Amino acid sequence: MASGRRTFIVENSVHTTAPSREVMSRIKDAQSWPEWQSEILSTQGSRELHAGEDVTGTAKLLGFLVDGRSHVEAVSDSTLSEDVIVGVRMRVRFEVEETDDGCLVTRHLIADLPAGAMGRVLSWFLRKRLKKMSAQLLVKLTDQSEETSAS
Repeated sequence: MASGRRTFIVENSVHTTAPSREVMSRIKDAQSWPEWQSEILSTQGSRELHAGEDVTGTAKLLGFLVDGRSHVEAVSDSTLSEDVIVGVRMRVRFEVEETDDGCLVTRHLIADLPAGAMGRVLSWFLRKRLKKMSAQLLVKLTDQSEETSAS
């Protein structure tokens, strides 16, 4: 964590009847991200990400249009970890765990929020938005994965 910044952590999980391979396929497909992450407007990246790859694009967060970058740190059949900079630095990890009737999808987010008087104001809005965004994107991700696996 950079000096003068504060750490914010949010974790959400959702169960889906979609197969874990379908969910992971969508997570690893950088070009699908705008479909299930409402803040992401566009991406340039691989359809099957591997460790060491970068994804770039544009996002709209709290009304601001920003360029973003994600560096994929690790990827497996059940996880993807990335170091993201979209206005603030975030470390994001997706975990997909098979269950008897589908899978459990968990998203961990650790954000470095700005400090100082104005930083505290911005951080207040960011915390609220990041909490809501994290829950919403998992629902969209799993809904789309269920639709794909049903067809």
